[in-house]
Amino acid sequence: MPVFHNTTPPVRYITWSRAILVLALIAINWFLFLSTQGRLSILENPKNPDSLCPLVQKLDPLEYLYNKDTLKTILHDEKFKNSSLEKLANSVKIPTEVFDDMLNPNSADSLKELYEVEPRWKTFEKLHKYLETTFPLVHKKLTLDKVNKFGLVYTWKGTNKEKKPILLAAHQDVVPVQEETVDQWTYPPFEGGFDGKFLYGRGVSDCKNLLIGLLETIELLIEEDKFDPERTIVLAFGYDEEAAGTGAGAISQFLRKKYGADSFSQIIDEGNEGFETIEGLKFILPATGEKGYLDSIIELYTPGGHSSVPPDHTSIGILAQLITKIEDVQFGSVLTNANPVLNQLQCVAEHSPTVDKKLKSDILRAHVDPRAQSNVIDYLNKDPSTKYLITTSQAIDIIKGGVKSNALPEHVSILVNHRISLEESVALTSEKILNQIYEVAHRFDLGIVCEGKELLKPTPNGYFNYSFVEPLELAPISPINGNSWNVFGGSLKYLYEDLIFPEQDENFVIAPFIGTGNTDTKSYWDLTRNIYRYEPGLPTKNSNIHSVDEKLNFEGHLHIIAFYYYYLQVFDQIDDEPYTSSH
Repeated sequence: MPVFHNTTPPVRYITWSRAILVLALIAINWFLFLSTQGRLSILENPKNPDSLCPLVQKLDPLEYLYNKDTLKTILHDEKFKNSSLEKLANSVKIPTEVFDDMLNPNSADSLKELYEVEPRWKTFEKLHKYLETTFPLVHKKLTLDKVNKFGLVYTWKGTNKEKKPILLAAHQDVVPVQEETVDQWTYPPFEGGFDGKFLYGRGVSDCKNLLIGLLETIELLIEEDKFDPERTIVLAFGYDEEAAGTGAGAISQFLRKKYGADSFSQIIDEGNEGFETIEGLKFILPATGEKGYLDSIIELYTPGGHSSVPPDHTSIGILAQLITKIEDVQFGSVLTNANPVLNQLQCVAEHSPTVDKKLKSDILRAHVDPRAQSNVIDYLNKDPSTKYLITTSQAIDIIKGGVKSNALPEHVSILVNHRISLEESVALTSEKILNQIYEVAHRFDLGIVCEGKELLKPTPNGYFNYSFVEPLELAPISPINGNSWNVFGGSLKYLYEDLIFPEQDENFVIAPFIGTGNTDTKSYWDLTRNIYRYEPGLPTKNSNIHSVDEKLNFEGHLHIIAFYYYYLQVFDQIDDEPYTSSH
């Protein structure tokens, strides 16, 4: 949460459509609040019937397990630890890097033909062969479907067709390593170096640890030969989550064709990890939603010429003025009861022993009092890590232009990356950018083309071309009002309170959260309403995901295996229940 310090309030961008939307969201807060109150009766054991954050009760899995001693082996046996370390380290040695410009695997009919035009996919086949040899029981017992050549779908068929399957997801691909940074790593990025506590390597935390941990769990359950699941278990591993996400898209089509819409009881993917200490209280924060996404590609075409006779403003100079306009006017911050962040804050206010009294009062009234809501927004805006939970972001990430020192640039472009807040939309986000393009276009007598449509006729001075790339609306918010949430949250409480910190006698609070990035779950929305983005286990401080010295506290990897070992057995014995309302 934010550290209190003085900041200058951001300039907020307002249009009539945005103002109407905000007013409508505030107006329905009472409805959302009342519906929240109506749900509390089905949450487990709320001490206060008027609570905005009833505590999820811890679920003891031991009564569900056929072998209670296995958890001790996973967490404390040195032989098991070394074997697990070797499996994960060896997977890191296979550089399954994915690049934005890689051809879709469906570009060729066969792997041989694909490798001729896109040889960078070869490492994925190497990973598949490694998984086959490392987890022989999984590949003997489970059905494996390869989707679009590299997507992996493992199915352990259950005995009870009435129970909806559970889907556990991860991705095989990793972010590329810049060659210029290799010498800055403590260990080479694809060596799998271990210093006794941390395992280093690209993808070790994002997220080969999860993929290997899931397969280790299934291999162990099969090896013990006592677990015969009633509920079908599906593992889905995409191949380009760090790029276009076509792998999860193809897997989603495969699963929908096989099972149908709303056919899964629950989906769990990568996301928040471990826990956070907020205002003196430990929180487990599975993301129950994700922000939307948009890449704004803005190009400017202008006449060329010799640099010795330049115009007052070259295309680069004009685009620089547009960049300044974009950055000087931030998106406004909005917080409504529709955002899981408010529910998380309500948990802080109700259960933290150290939260400031004024802040507590503001949080508990934010859903009905505009002034209190404004105070809470100010509180969140004091730190970028919390500001962008309630604010659409804008980051100028890529700029291109110019080819020679004595030639005027005829084409320049920028990419503005947006992560869209829950109270916004792709349309509102692009409207803000387009209006600012209009301002610059009028000043310099330029035309505008947006998404192929001519809005202002190109002039002799040139024109802007605005394109939307990978537009994605915000994810549906998963319910927190039934067995699915309570069993998942209650099982996580057991992991931290009884297995990881048994001597501390601390209470961990389960609360919903919002993911600021997008995972492969963006392709799975129609398979279930219960989607949680979370990795169990000790968090790795300064894990350096996507950066130099990406690393993993290896003890946390063992926690992934321990959690899913008992969770799959617990959830297998839980009956599906109909939803009574949504959150």
